Amino acid sequence: MYIKLCNFGKPTDCALKAKQQPISDTPRKVRVYRIISLVLFAVCILLLIVILGLFVKLTGKQSCQNADPTDTSLQECNLKKCQDIYQQSLFHESQCSCHHDCDKGWSKFENSCYFLSKERLSWHESRKYCQRRGGDLAMITNGRLQRYLTTKGNMHYWIGLNHVGTNQWIWNNNTVLTVRYWGQRFSSGDCALLAANEEPERSWHQSICTLYLQYICQITRT
Repeated sequence: MYIKLCNFGKPTDCALKAKQQPISDTPRKVRVYRIISLVLFAVCILLLIVILGLFVKLTGKQSCQNADPTDTSLQECNLKKCQDIYQQSLFHESQCSCHHDCDKGWSKFENSCYFLSKERLSWHESRKYCQRRGGDLAMITNGRLQRYLTTKGNMHYWIGLNHVGTNQWIWNNNTVLTVRYWGQRFSSGDCALLAANEEPERSWHQSICTLYLQYICQITRT
């Protein structure tokens, strides 16, 4: 805005000319510029806060790797610690499980592997075969294993029980028989067999040891 001074002429003419001069819109533009500047400043502050937040989050995860795992105040460290423990647990389980794997053709029950043969041998020949495989004829010392083996097969199988040269039944490890699952049929002989598909509570029978039957081998995993 400008004002032109009149040094001559009538006062009324000078005032009239001053009123007719164009008025500038500079103050309105200044207000607009100030508003735009404030908006841009607010946007910059917001972006700065976001950048700082991302920086703290990223650097916090990295520093957590060197933090004390017992510090419960660091949630990221606690999460990483749990993940490490979980991975270690899986690793140890995978290592242990390899010791409990059974060879092909063998089935696993509890902590042992069992092999139900298809060929027929005498009791002593069956035991020698099992020993060559690193085990022995099966020893049944609880009802769980008795039910498992009785329902697993479908034939008559030699088990590691006999009373050759003794007056009582003993297992191959020389322990005396305590838990019994003898059947009702009368039979004779010095070696014991398991009749699969019979009632588990009464599926054992005596037989002569030279009879050719199938057999069950057992390898205990420790």
